[in-house]
Amino acid sequence: MVVSSVCEPLVRIRADGSRPEAVLATTWATRDSRVWTFTLRRGVRFHDGAPFDADAVVRNIERLRRVRGFPGRGERLGPHSVAIALERPSAALLATLSQPFFAMQSPAALDDAKVPVGTGAFRYGGARPGEVELIASTEHWAGPPRLQRLLFRRFAGQDALLHALDSGEVDVTGALGQDRIEAVRQAPRLALDSKTGVNLAFLSLNNERAPLSDRRVRQALARALDRSALVREVLGGHGEPARNPLPPSLPGYFAEAKELRLDPAAARQLLREAGLEAGFETTLLAVDTPRPYLPHPMQVIERIQADLLRIGVRARLVPTASWNDYLARVTRGDYDVAVLGWQADSPDANDFLAALLGSESIGATNRSRYASEEMDALLKRGRRLAGPEQRAAAYRDAQRLFQRDMPIVPLYHVSVFTVYGKNVHGLQHGPTGLLRFDKAWKAAQ
Repeated sequence: MVVSSVCEPLVRIRADGSRPEAVLATTWATRDSRVWTFTLRRGVRFHDGAPFDADAVVRNIERLRRVRGFPGRGERLGPHSVAIALERPSAALLATLSQPFFAMQSPAALDDAKVPVGTGAFRYGGARPGEVELIASTEHWAGPPRLQRLLFRRFAGQDALLHALDSGEVDVTGALGQDRIEAVRQAPRLALDSKTGVNLAFLSLNNERAPLSDRRVRQALARALDRSALVREVLGGHGEPARNPLPPSLPGYFAEAKELRLDPAAARQLLREAGLEAGFETTLLAVDTPRPYLPHPMQVIERIQADLLRIGVRARLVPTASWNDYLARVTRGDYDVAVLGWQADSPDANDFLAALLGSESIGATNRSRYASEEMDALLKRGRRLAGPEQRAAAYRDAQRLFQRDMPIVPLYHVSVFTVYGKNVHGLQHGPTGLLRFDKAWKAAQ
C-alpha cells in the first residue's frame, strides 16, 4: 500500500475489475499478445526530478527481468513510446503490470532502492520504527491530493488497533479480522466495508500419491466436506463456500459450475468404485499459523479431519513447527493432504489457474503436483487470446475440466474488511483489495 501510493504503474485495472485504465501509459496495443506497444504520458517527472520517459521504462523492465524474473524485454521506440516483447504471449500482461511490484521507479532509485521514488500522488517522507510517512506531491501530473500527509503505523495487536480506530487516532485499516467485526459495528464513529475477497482456501491433494492419484478418490473427498459449516462456524459467516478454483469476482468465473454439496453417500460410492470400500488412511499436514484466508487454521484442519472420517478416510494429523516448514514440505511434495490458499496479486484468472493448476508450476505454486496436457493447453489458450470473451471461454473450459479432475478441493473465499472513520471520504478499493488515497479526504468532526 505504501509503494502503490508513491509509485504508479503503466496501467491500472479498474476497481470493478472490468478493464484496464491509463496511468503512466495513455494507450497500448498488441496484435499477438507477445509484443505490446505503449504510448507514455508526457510531462511527468519522478519525485527526484528525473523525467518519466521511454528510457526510464526500459530501465525498469530490465530490473524487473533481473530481480523478479519478468519474462520480457523493453525497447525504446521513441522518447515517449516503448515496446515490451515477451518470451511467450500473455493476454494477462496488463493485469500483471498493474501490480505494485511492477510500478515505475526513478532510474536513480533502481540502483540503490532503499526507498521508493515514483511519480505518485504521495512521495516518501521518512520512516521510524513502526511508522512510514508519506507527503503529498504538489507536482503530481493529475493534481495534488487533498490529504497533505499519510502515516502508516504498526500496532502490537488487533485490540490496540481497534482502540486507536475508536479513539480517532487511526483513520482507516484493512488489518482487522473477523473476530473484531462485531465490535466495529457497535462503534458509533466507525464505518465498515465488507466484501468477498479475491482469495481461495483449498484442500491440497498430492496427485502423485496413491490413492489420491485417482480422480474418483479426489471427487469423494470433495463431497465429504461441509463448506457451509466451515463458513458459518469457523469464519463466523464472513465468507462464501467455493466451487471453483477462481473467486466469483474475477472475469472468467464459471458461475454455472455445479455446487460442491456435502454428499457423504456419493463420496462413499466413489470410494467403492475406486476399490476402497473400507476407506483408507492418509496424513493431513497441520500448522497453527493464521493466514489471511485461514484465520483459525486448527479449527479448519480438525473439522476437515472429522468430515473425512465420516466417509472412512482416516487422516492422521502431522504437525509442523512453522509456516515456513509447512510450505517447504508441500512445495516439494512431501505430504498427502494439506490446507492451503491463494490470494490474487492481479485481477486476472491466469493468476489463479496457471499458478495452481499449470504443470509448469509444479515445484513452485502448483503444490498438488497436478499435471494435465489438456489443462495446460487451455491455460495456454487463455494467455494467447486477446479478446476478453475468448479468454473467458477458455477459462470456463478449464473450470469444467477442473470439476472433472478435482486436483484440489475448493473450500471457501474469505471476506475482507476495511474499517474507517465516518469522517473519511473518497477511499478507493482496488480489485485486489488495495486501498488508494489519492482522492481521499477528511471532514471536520
